[in-house]
Amino acid sequence: MKGSNNDKWKEVMKDEMKELERNATWDLLELPSNNKIVGCKWVYKLKKGVDDKLERYKARLVAKGYS
Repeated sequence: MKGSNNDKWKEVMKDEMKELERNATWDLLELPSNNKIVGCKWVYKLKKGVDDKLERYKARLVAKGYS
């Protein structure tokens, strides 16, 4: 990724984290010794309009449910 695109992705990732915190979607807790961590990953998508013009960048943090 080049400079300005990279900055756009960082910005939408920060926005997504702010929304997760605002909506109280998750809490940071101590992991009990008998449990395993469920990983997560970022999913990126470019949203385009009807005329195939770029409308916005979209990033979502999702759990790796298969792990």
